[in-house]
Amino acid sequence: MIDQVLTTASEVIEFGNFRLVPSTRSLMRNGALVPVGDRALDLLIALIGRRGQVVSKKQLFEIVWPNTVVEESNLRVNVAALRKALGDGQLGSRFITNIPGRGYAFVGEIRRSGAPQAAAAGASAALAEGRSNLPARLIRIVGRDQIVARIAEELPERRFVTITGAGGIGKTAVALAVAEKIAGRYRDGIRILDLARLASPTLVAAHLASLLRLPTGDVDPLNAVVAHIGTWNLLLVLDNCEHAVEAASALAEELLKRSPGAHILATSREPLRATGEWVQRLAPLPSPPASKTLTLQQALAFPAARLFVDRVLACDGSFKFTDEDAPVIAEVCARLDGLPLAIELAAARIPVFGIRGVADRLDDRFDILTKGFRTAVPRHQTLGAMIDWSYQALPEHEKAVWRRLSVFRGAFALEAATAIGRSEPTEHLAVIDALDSLVEKSLVAVDALASEARYRLLESLRLYAFSKLLENEEVECVRRRHAEYYSRCSFGSGFGSNGNWLQTPTTQWLDSHSGDIVDIRAAIEWAFSAGDNALAIKLIGGSAPLWFKLLLLHELRSLLERAVQLAPGLDQIDDELLMRLHVALAHSIFHTLGSMQEVGLSLDKALAIAERRGDVNAQLQILWARWGSFATEGHYADMMPSLQRVGAIMVNWPGVPIAPLYNRMAALAYHLLGDQQAALRHAELALDHAAVRQRAGRDGVFVYDHKIAASSHYARILWLTGSPDSALELIRAGAEEAARIDQPFAYGFFLVFAAVPVSLWTGDLPGARRHLSQLLDPASGIAFNVWRSAGSIYRRALELLEQTDPLRCKLPAGIPSHESVTPSLMESLATFSWRLLDPRLPVDPDGGPVNWSTAEALRAKGEKLIESASAQARQDAQRLFLRSIDISRRQHARSWELRSAISLARLWHADGRTSEARDLLAGVYQQFTEGFATRDLVEARTLLDSLPVRSVTAASR
Repeated sequence: MIDQVLTTASEVIEFGNFRLVPSTRSLMRNGALVPVGDRALDLLIALIGRRGQVVSKKQLFEIVWPNTVVEESNLRVNVAALRKALGDGQLGSRFITNIPGRGYAFVGEIRRSGAPQAAAAGASAALAEGRSNLPARLIRIVGRDQIVARIAEELPERRFVTITGAGGIGKTAVALAVAEKIAGRYRDGIRILDLARLASPTLVAAHLASLLRLPTGDVDPLNAVVAHIGTWNLLLVLDNCEHAVEAASALAEELLKRSPGAHILATSREPLRATGEWVQRLAPLPSPPASKTLTLQQALAFPAARLFVDRVLACDGSFKFTDEDAPVIAEVCARLDGLPLAIELAAARIPVFGIRGVADRLDDRFDILTKGFRTAVPRHQTLGAMIDWSYQALPEHEKAVWRRLSVFRGAFALEAATAIGRSEPTEHLAVIDALDSLVEKSLVAVDALASEARYRLLESLRLYAFSKLLENEEVECVRRRHAEYYSRCSFGSGFGSNGNWLQTPTTQWLDSHSGDIVDIRAAIEWAFSAGDNALAIKLIGGSAPLWFKLLLLHELRSLLERAVQLAPGLDQIDDELLMRLHVALAHSIFHTLGSMQEVGLSLDKALAIAERRGDVNAQLQILWARWGSFATEGHYADMMPSLQRVGAIMVNWPGVPIAPLYNRMAALAYHLLGDQQAALRHAELALDHAAVRQRAGRDGVFVYDHKIAASSHYARILWLTGSPDSALELIRAGAEEAARIDQPFAYGFFLVFAAVPVSLWTGDLPGARRHLSQLLDPASGIAFNVWRSAGSIYRRALELLEQTDPLRCKLPAGIPSHESVTPSLMESLATFSWRLLDPRLPVDPDGGPVNWSTAEALRAKGEKLIESASAQARQDAQRLFLRSIDISRRQHARSWELRSAISLARLWHADGRTSEARDLLAGVYQQFTEGFATRDLVEARTLLDSLPVRSVTAASR
């Protein structure tokens, strides 16, 4: 029975040297029929139909033996017969693999086409008549089906295609696969000329004449060859042209010009630059992404991993792969840059070292990747020999530039290449020419898809070139030049955006500089190791914004702590750099460890320097950060001096756009201090359209996006002043905006400070859970320690609120007294549920400091007292509720007033004062104009409906 996964009746499926025609149930190898049993053939068709998937034994029984009970041994026997017919495991071929405990999978590359054509017959005939020297393919090509098909389609039209790429990338294999695919199109066959075997480039034409069996005593063999070919219709494959580029180019041009039926397919590490040439650059094989959860099946979806597994099984057919091997396979393929030759050499070492052993030894890859096929040319038998063959062919100047470029760990720009690659300032253009030549020769890769071209060396090539740098004793001077270049970038037009460290758009920055971090890290390590502490500190201070944008805060904090310890003793470190270091250290501590005393100390030192220098922009940023640290610590009164100093700067520097920032700061300060009307005014001013436009793009690396931050303040204030629906709408819009912009600091702050609290206050528990999921998702990139701690506590609070039975409600473990609970977080918890009131929170019904949460904390304490059921406790609770209502009214905190009115009305009703309860609650409820579906208003309405207009007690008086 043929499985329905299969295809049209005329379809032909090719793999390796095999051709399968399901409609005629025929399997051929190199044109000859392969004898195979019906059941084995059914197995092959079923597995090919699900190529790359594991097909279970049960599925195979259902497909091959439907409605029949058979022994499992039948399956094993037929699989063994099929493997024998395919020569599976012989000469490096592998088509079918057994996944222990799961089933079988067809892992070979397949090519689908229409009905069989005369191509194979034509190729066989040409070979038989001596008109082709195309060798039989002994091992299958992996991961190149698409490019083989594309070149095969384009070559007849283009006539001349050159396949270029790094050594060992598989140019020859692709060329032979193309030739095999289109062999039947050429009446006079195919000739393959391997130029790597020639002793001299001058022998190219003579060697081709010999291949064509053309006796030539002519002093001009090229003319004789071209004249002899004349009107032939043939394909000439010029393999390994890089050591005879000029001769190959001349041959190609003459042949195309004088022999219209001749087509040329060339392979070379650099283009021939001949007239009529079309260049097809061959890229490395795609490798699986690094992931600890990667499965074997997921890994095998990537050609590099398939090649690795295929070649390992060719070396040892008994080797068993498991899901645990998949992450290591991905690591090996990635570190070998998806280079087929390197992967094949690594696979050959697996039987000796194991997969993990090979991965651990890749730093010494030139010593272990040395076991190529004995029949391979010498340069393909070891990785080092393959690269050395290219290196030795370079002119001395290109060798020098290539060696120096090996100091780059990641991708680099043209400016960086010229700065590092030259030995004299006048060599700028010479380095550019050398780099262009190295790109052409596939020794340097280029990514021209970005806004500016970025260059890089494949890791194996880089390690080889770096070894040559060490041999030439250039490494120290080149590494110093490398470190000084990145130090200049940090304070110049690169990381500092023309020196203004406050104005650095994140997206633009990351597009240009995200890859530079590996080189900056290497430069810092080298500077410290070389004893140049000043250079290392300059690199740290100048590049700090990039570390922040890449969220590498723990690593940066360690570097900054070292820098501020060493800086005071160094004359080369000026006040501006020292100020940068202190500001960056304060932010790195806050976002990794939370609000600590060290944050304030660092900011105070930075502010003193900024004031001494008269640096207004720096003062603003530092004052904002200091103000924010006071807010986190719950020291709300201490926020006002920072706010006032910002206001003074606004007055004294009218040309600086400070008003939006000032209003945003004022909105939060007044909100936390309890003056909600003043807070509302400043929030509206901060979100005025002109203010948002004025601040757009002006907030720096550490300052949060103005619109998102101001929206978080405004949403809280709206809810507190009695506009629940408006607050929720602002949360929805703000969350969408925060997710859209690329500023993780602002997004995390918005979720912690506004989105989750407002959702919990309004009773939108599903919304709170969505926001928490986004906050705590490691993939979101916003779960800094300071936000993750708050999010974890919020999640436990949500678990409490989601409990539906108040009588059996249990407080989740670890709150509210968890050590990570800050004073401001402690206040927020008490507003989510009275059960979350922390005993450490100061609650004084007779006086004491009053802030935004005091009224709700008093109510929470009253609810706790009522649980004791004593008369005195009820009287104390009433006093707390009345005090809460009084504070709420003075603060215009209508939502707190409603909650306290509900608590007091419930208490009065239980004490027989129902009329008073109803009047109190109705008076507060009637002040609301929206939000009637939110939790507190629903509870108030339900309680009001349960209170009769006149109680029995009141009627009897």
